[in-house]
This record gives sequence, structure tokens and C-alpha cells, in this order.
Amino acid sequence: MATIELQQVRCPNCGANISQFNRFKQTVECPYCHTVLQNPAAMAVQRNMPQPESIIPFQTQDYDFGKQLLNALIKRNYVPRDIFDYLKTGDVMKAFLPMYLFEGMYQANWSGKVTDRYQENGESKSRERFVNGVAGGNFSFFCLAYEGNDIPPELQDFARVISFPQNVQRSYDFSVLSNEGGDFMTMEANAEKNSLWQRYGNQEVHKQAESEVKRIAGNNVHDLNWSVAPQLMGQGQLVLVPFWFIYYFYRDTQYHFMMDGLGSKNKLTAPMDQGEKDEVNKYNWSMWVSLAILLIGIILLVAKVSIGSIVATVGGIASLATIIFYFVRRGQILKASRAFRDEGAQRFMQQQ
Repeated sequence: MATIELQQVRCPNCGANISQFNRFKQTVECPYCHTVLQNPAAMAVQRNMPQPESIIPFQTQDYDFGKQLLNALIKRNYVPRDIFDYLKTGDVMKAFLPMYLFEGMYQANWSGKVTDRYQENGESKSRERFVNGVAGGNFSFFCLAYEGNDIPPELQDFARVISFPQNVQRSYDFSVLSNEGGDFMTMEANAEKNSLWQRYGNQEVHKQAESEVKRIAGNNVHDLNWSVAPQLMGQGQLVLVPFWFIYYFYRDTQYHFMMDGLGSKNKLTAPMDQGEKDEVNKYNWSMWVSLAILLIGIILLVAKVSIGSIVATVGGIASLATIIFYFVRRGQILKASRAFRDEGAQRFMQQQ
């Protein structure tokens, strides 16, 4: 099997591996503990890793990543209005992670029951009948081929199973890596391919098959059961896939944001302004009260109590009014909060 050379330095402070540093720089900073290493080229150990068959180049820059972080914090509901006054960001981590591409097709045989309702001699009746069918489709997804402590656990969870369009892949070419400069990391694939398929691949195919079965069967089928037979094409290509990751801090509490190198998927953890959320939700009680009045009115109507129509009318009007008020007030609060965060983001960008 063809291999590629991987230069690696182990941080003497925290033990993390630092890969693909710029050999022409006199120093390198550990992305985990921020220890500065002098003359990293002299400390480097040459390691060989299996050459990937394909690579997905980055289609975003660190500026795009930063912009998506700011936008995510602006748009996330209940993020504190002063988030950008106390926001501190760590170093951006840029990585090509080794992943196995699993692709193929599946067939799912399913069965269930449908309840038919009909009239007989003026009486409503129902009966159940069995139905079955076949669902099928193609699957294509990547499973992370690395297991270890050299990349953040949050990034590992994010990249565990992920999908991309087929047209973004290209045959592996070292020039893609060299064009990225020396400011990214890459890891050696150390997870066994068949084990990954058993733990994550099968589960992902079953998830896709479940969605397709429910789509085909429709909402009227209950007691739904199915069995899936996946058929892999090939043995799983080794692909280098691009990712961004950053830890950030708000009032000394750590959060994180990550994004794939295409800018199509991201994940954010963020602080919450519980006071603002409580302000929005404090109107919920009035909705429940009015709905309870409506329900009582309906019960009285069914029981043929004369006051039932009045109670139901009052409850219906009150329910509609409180629902409208809730959503209007909620929109006002969230819109004002988002405007504050938008202004804060602009100030934050000007200070960088």
C-alpha cells in the first residue's frame, strides 16, 4: 500500500501530537495547551501513514469560519445580548481528518397494519388489514477513521458520521495539502474499517432505511416492522476530509463551534440567557388556561349543557388572543435581542 510522510511533533507539556506544522517556522504553538515549541523541525519524527485514495479540498477560509461563528451566535435564540462584549476566542484548528467512505445500496422489506373504517347498517365499524412493501435506495457517507486524544472529543463526535456531495471529492494529490500551507493538522487512520462499519455504518444505513420506509408506508400504517439488507460497493475508500474547530469563552466558561471545510454543516454550543427565556415563556400559563376553558366548553356541549356554547366561545376567543399575543411578544423580544447581538458583532469585528 502506498504511504505518505507525516511529520509529527509531540508536545512536551500535554503530550498532544502536532502534525503538518510549517517546517520553515522557528516556533509552533500547541493548539491544545498553547505551549510554544522552539525549532519544531529538529523535534519532528517522520511517520508514514496509508496514502488516502481521495481528498476533499477546503472550500472555505478561516475568515468564512469566523463569520459563520458570529452569525450562529447572532441568530441563536436566547444567547446573551452582551455575548460579544465578553467573547474570547482560542486558536482556530484546521484539520484534514482521515475517514472511510462507505457507499452502496440497501433494500428494506416492511410490513404493518392499516385500520379501515366503514359503515354497516348505519353503524361505524373498523377492521385491520396487513400491508407490506419494499423500500430501497443508495447510501453514501463517511465514518471517522481516527480514535484517540489528539483531536477534541467534540470534533470527533461531529465528524463520526457525515455526508457530502459526491462531486466535491478528487483523487488524492499531495499538491492539495501543500497548497494549504503548514497551518493544518492531519492524523493517521487508526480505526479498523470493518469495526467502524459494524458500529456506525450499519446504524446509519438503518436510519436512512427507516426514513424511506416511513415515507413509502405513509401515516396510515401502524405496527410497522422492517428488515434491511445493505450491499456495500467496494471496501471503503480512505479519504481526507476538511474540518474547522474552535473553543471560545464567554465570562470564562468554555464553548465550542465547528464546521466542515465546505461550510455546509456546523455545530454550536452557546450560553443561554435564562432570564430572557423566562420572559418569553411567562405568557404560556394564559394559553393553557384559555385552552382549558375551551376544552371544558366542548365537554359541556357534548353533554348538551346549555352554557357549553358560551364557555366554548369564550375559551376559543381567549385561546386565539393569547396565542397571537404570545407569538407577537416572543417575536418582539427575540428580534430586539438579535439586533443587540448584531451591533455587538460589528463592534467585535472592528476590534480584531
